[in-house]
Amino acid sequence: MQRYDSISLRGVRVHNLKNISLDIPHGKLIVITGLSGSGKSSLAFDTLFAEGQRRYVESLSSYARQFLGRMNKPEVDFIDGIPPAIAIQQKVNTRNPRSTVGTSTEVYDYLKLLYARIGKTYSPISGKEVKRHSVADVVDYIQKLNDGTKVLICFPYILNTVQPKEEQLGLIEKQGYNRIVCDEELYRIDDLKDKVKNSKSKSIRIVLDRIAVKRDENQQGRLSDSVQTAFYEGKGECCIMQIDEEGQLSKVFSDRFEADGMQFEIPTEHMFSFNNPIGACPVCEGFGKVLGIDEDIVVPNKSVSIYDDAVVCWRGEKMQQWKKDFIKSS
Repeated sequence: MQRYDSISLRGVRVHNLKNISLDIPHGKLIVITGLSGSGKSSLAFDTLFAEGQRRYVESLSSYARQFLGRMNKPEVDFIDGIPPAIAIQQKVNTRNPRSTVGTSTEVYDYLKLLYARIGKTYSPISGKEVKRHSVADVVDYIQKLNDGTKVLICFPYILNTVQPKEEQLGLIEKQGYNRIVCDEELYRIDDLKDKVKNSKSKSIRIVLDRIAVKRDENQQGRLSDSVQTAFYEGKGECCIMQIDEEGQLSKVFSDRFEADGMQFEIPTEHMFSFNNPIGACPVCEGFGKVLGIDEDIVVPNKSVSIYDDAVVCWRGEKMQQWKKDFIKSS
């Protein structure tokens, strides 16, 4: 891609300009001076801005072009190295206070999507990044384990204090589950009914599936179904328990967007929009201005009393009545 160090203009004949040629360097603050009618505005606005804007508008969609309008091509032989241009003049082209350069050119829409997709959420308590796991994340974790590693796909289950524990285990068994993990030990439900009375654990893990890791497409489909079911039954939480020669290891995955006991909102494009109540500033409501009373302007001199016209807005002939009413009421 060719890089330009300057804007080259050749044969500019706009208005009062008589076939002039010049080079304007990039990255510099350039000031155009001259007598009235010498062609300063013709060069800055009618040539540089008009051509830079015209070329940029041609690259936009038809929807954006209808708001920006069409600009005529300036009378010039050759212009090269000109970037998209923005002109700031002493006038307002729109009455809508919410319109900006970004919204008119649709750049703002792309920025919202960009931040919503690549933005990262951090917990204000621990400072760690907040993540949510997907089914694919859990499946990838399992398939990265060594071949032959035994894996248990589980989901948490909290025992209530109303029913006896052995009765609750019976209900779990009727749902088709045969094994559970209690105190990091694997049990069959039939063997645990007698021992569960003495257990202090209020939470157990129900074993949904047992597999031995191997590189197989059929197993990948089975893993996806089991993990998705575990997330559903575990209300957003899934536990993978691996058993190999080095012992056993448990890893918990969660598809809830939370950390440190806090539930966070998933980033969306509405969070970065000042035209939406979700992303707008609660003080100015997205307008950038706040209507209110500035005490320092109303009473600029705090050492002066009301009788000596401390309130500026009560000094006029018509507003004197408010001062008199205030003094009478006090």
